[in-house]
Formats: sequence, C-alpha cells, structure tokens
Amino acid sequence: MVLQQVILARWVWLFLGTFLSISVYAQQQDDTELPDLEDSTAFALTPKGAYAYPLPTEAEVRQRLGKLRGCLELKTTPAVQAYLRTYLQHRPEKARQILGRRLTYFPIFEEKLKEHGLPTDLKYLAVVESALNPRAVSRAGAVGLWQFMPFTGRDYNLRQNGAVDERSDPVKSTEAAVQYLKDLYRQYNDWALALAAYNSGPGRVNAAIKRAHSRNFWVIQRYLPKETRNYVPAFIAATYLCNYFYVHGVEPIEPDPDEQLTTYLRVHEAVTFQDIMDATGVAYSTLAELNAGFKRFYVPQDDEGHYVLLPLRVMPAFLRYLNGLGGRKYAIESLKANSNTNIGDGRYWQLTVTINQADQVERVAAMLGCHPEHLRAWNQLTDDVIPAGQRIVVWRPVYVFKHTPLRIEAPNAAANTAETPGATAAPAAAVVRREEADKYKRYLYHTVQRNECLEDIARQYGTPVETLRRLNNNCEGLCVGMKIKVKEM
Repeated sequence: MVLQQVILARWVWLFLGTFLSISVYAQQQDDTELPDLEDSTAFALTPKGAYAYPLPTEAEVRQRLGKLRGCLELKTTPAVQAYLRTYLQHRPEKARQILGRRLTYFPIFEEKLKEHGLPTDLKYLAVVESALNPRAVSRAGAVGLWQFMPFTGRDYNLRQNGAVDERSDPVKSTEAAVQYLKDLYRQYNDWALALAAYNSGPGRVNAAIKRAHSRNFWVIQRYLPKETRNYVPAFIAATYLCNYFYVHGVEPIEPDPDEQLTTYLRVHEAVTFQDIMDATGVAYSTLAELNAGFKRFYVPQDDEGHYVLLPLRVMPAFLRYLNGLGGRKYAIESLKANSNTNIGDGRYWQLTVTINQADQVERVAAMLGCHPEHLRAWNQLTDDVIPAGQRIVVWRPVYVFKHTPLRIEAPNAAANTAETPGATAAPAAAVVRREEADKYKRYLYHTVQRNECLEDIARQYGTPVETLRRLNNNCEGLCVGMKIKVKEM
C-alpha cells in the first residue's frame, strides 16, 4: 500500500513538472513572438453600436498617412488597423473625448516641444499613454498625461507628496516628458526606438537591438515585450485619428472655452482654490479640471513654485490678486490683455474675418493670435489651406481685471452688443455703473476670539496674512470681539 502511494506521488510530481515546463515555455514564446492580428479591412462595413463609425480600408489609411509628415515612418500595419477599429468602433466615445481634450492640451504640448526643438507630432504620444486624461493611473502605478512612473518622475523633478503630484500637472509633466524624450533621442538618434524606450525602458530596447543585430524598430519589434511591439503602431493610429477623424464623421466632445483658451503662471505663495475662485470668478469645476496635480485643492507655498493653469480671460484678475498679497510681483510678458470694448456673452466675443487670399491654417492662426487646433475646431476646417473668400470665426476672451459678483457696465455696452449678432447678456446678478460699484461690495467677516492673532485667523480661512492686513488697514491692535474683513465676497 505504501509502495503504491509512493509511485502515485512520483507520477503526480512528474505531471506537474511537465505542465509547469510547458507553461513557462509558452509564456516565453508569448513574450518574444507577436501574434498576427486579424485584418481590419474585413470589418469596413460592419460598424458596431449606436456611435460606431465606419472603418477605413488599408489602402485608405496608407494614402492618408502618406500626406502627413512626422518624426517617424507612418507605416500601415495590421496593428495600426486594429487600433483604429478600437477607436472607431469598439470605443468611439473614448475617441470623441480624446479629440475634445486635444483642444486643451495640444497647445501646451506644442509650446514645450518647440522650446526644445523637438517634432511637434510627438504630442500624439500622450494620446497613446493616457487618452489625454491628466488623472489617468495605470495598473503599474504610472500617472498623468505622460504616464510617469514614480521613480522616473522623480528623476525628472516631478514632485510627489501629500499635497501635489506633478505627474498630473499638465505643464510640469509636459516639461519632464519633453526632456525625457530628448534624452532618449540623444541615445538612439531614431524616434521609433526612442518611443519604444519611453514605453518599456532603454534596457529592453537595447536587449532587442542586440538580439536582432539591427537598430530598425520594425526588425527588432518581435524581440520587444508585447505592449512595446505595438507601441509605435498605436502612435501611428493616434496620429491618423487626430488628423482624419472628420472623414469618419466623429464629432469631438469639445470642452468649455474656459478649458480651451488657457495660460499658466508659476505661483510661489500659498493659495487655496477658494482664493482663486474669489479673485477670478472661475468655476470650481474648471479650476479642478485644469489643475489635477493639486491633491488637496490648494497651492502650497514653495520657493521653486507650482504652475497654476487658468482660463486666459481671468489671468489679469489673478495677477492683481497675487500682487496684492504684498510679496513678490507677478507678470506674464506674453499676456496682452486690453480693456474690453466688446463684452459679447460676458466671457467671450466673436470676431469674424474674411480671408482675402488663400493661406495656410497655421499662418492665419498666427496672424489672428490663436492656435491652429482651435481655428480648425471653431470653423470645422478639414484642409490645411483656407480658400480665398472664406469667413473665419475667432473667439476672443472678455478679460476680467477684478472679479465682482456684479457685472460692471462696459463703455458703450449697448453699441458693442449690437455689433455682435446673436450676443446674449451675461448671467450676472445686476448691471451697475463702474463709479457706483464700490458701495455694492460685500465682505466675509470674522469676530476675533481670545488669544487669536492674524496668523491663526489666516489659517482658519486658508487666506494669506497679507490679505488680512490689506483689507483691514494693517490690523494693528487686535482685540477680543473686534470684527475684521477676511475676504471680498
């Protein structure tokens, strides 16, 4: 009986050993061999779901990509077709969100890429990484638009603590991503290899180069991890989507104009989101959406400073608020904010221009002081050239120099509204003359308690001590029961 049990146990161990060996071998094969993907062209006429869009054929993709010029060869492969099928048929709502978010983030990406002399089409890399979601978090712990891992983020000066995670900061993370891409290109002198290294790390790419005896991505592709093999095809598919979505009838989910026309400032003082809202009148949802890097809804005091991204129209009011704190002086040299002679709908007004001579979209956008992506979206432009005689719409901000819950009557407001057909009045509480506005100001007051000082009160309301001094004539000689102004309502 004992002998039979011993023999049975040996057979069990032999079976398990054989099974595990086969499993390990299969896993190794899966890590080195890229399986063939089904041909997407077979699905060209079978869209799925209410929002699915028809797929392009392989020939159409090749012909359209051939018109684009980028940092790498835009090949048409089965993997590219598969990613397009995902965007257009399996996850069309995601594609609409991506195309809307590009109006917020592509201008920032392009600005930073140009500063470092890198190709601007690298902006499509963030589409692959995060679907342009600054709060995206991967299973491996990568965070933000550019999906930085914690250690790589720290290597590129992205701070991560209880108050901020700069991997989710659109401006700071883009600066880090641009520098990282620049370092990788310096190492490989090839953008396809640099993109692969961005995904899996230089170590895996170097090992694949050594095994394949080649520095051509398409040759070493089979020796890369599965995700990295398809990384460049995913980049190509994202490039196609952002340039030819209109061909397939995809309608972007466009963000509010406050999330399109933005600018940023490096802030060193401690400022809460409530302070920013009170100073500018910007909606909390907009403020939180644009500044995902702040985890506790305030900007910590810091000598290096933190970027705050705001709608362009409210930046003059924010500068005024910061300069009233009594610390360092703030300014944005590129900000050309003039007093508004046209109040439009209270936030934006529409400028209409007729193009006298056919010209490139980029040139027209530069002359009109807007971004090409915005010009294309506002006018549904599908060509790189605007024909002569076409009327172009451009949205201009109504600048806020000092926020008030009352809308101050602008000079010649009635005449300006008449010049803008279809303009509607802003949803304000009332309209008063500028010289009468002071008597309508309202303040939040605090009653001084026993043993309280200005610093204690400032901490309670999350407002700088300098603001309390400014509102209360320096607050000399606090006493119990005294009422002091905390902030303007």
